[in-house]
Amino acid sequence: MARSGETVTRTGGEARRRRLLREAIRLFGRRGYEGTSLEAVATASGVRKQTLLYYFPTKEALLAACVAETSARVAEALATALEAESKSPNKAEAVIHTVFELAGEWPEFAQFIREASRLGPDVVERFVQVLEPLRLRALSFLAREMAEGHIRPQDPALLLFTLYTAVIGSITEAGVLRAVVGEDRSRTALHRREQELLTFIRTALAPSEEPGSEGPVVRTG
Repeated sequence: MARSGETVTRTGGEARRRRLLREAIRLFGRRGYEGTSLEAVATASGVRKQTLLYYFPTKEALLAACVAETSARVAEALATALEAESKSPNKAEAVIHTVFELAGEWPEFAQFIREASRLGPDVVERFVQVLEPLRLRALSFLAREMAEGHIRPQDPALLLFTLYTAVIGSITEAGVLRAVVGEDRSRTALHRREQELLTFIRTALAPSEEPGSEGPVVRTG
């Protein structure tokens, strides 16, 4: 059984590690990976560089931890949204709203994802590995809803990719805007972009009203 002093030390260490990750994600997203030093992350976190190196021995290790943190948090939020709604297009709209809500509460994550995606396929693959189960669930859901006539028949994989690029593009754009015009105006812009995207989604998912229209063949992958 851990003594109370050990518990306090462990709790403090976990809080310090989270603070280091939070500042690293913010700085990597704002200044870029190459433009951010370990010294800068340590200073922003209120610790010495040696303390940072205790938790993350290299800059690459810090980046990997940031990727794991952001992808896990996004995956958790998306999984919650997928479980909360059972009907389309409510489920699709709930997922999109969740991502925009996360971007509003944590704007640094969108900027970090944009920067991390530029660092090569290895970094992107780490995101993909975490989000792959959700992607497969989304594809299965879209294919099923199309087969039942609730969504306009189309290629589920292409539709999902279109939604992904539209959402990520919108929230990263808002992240840049926040740095330029401030938080209040960027939140307004983010909300406007969400509404525009939801309008697009409703149109894209609406079943065809033409009688006898079968649409393209539905594929699941």
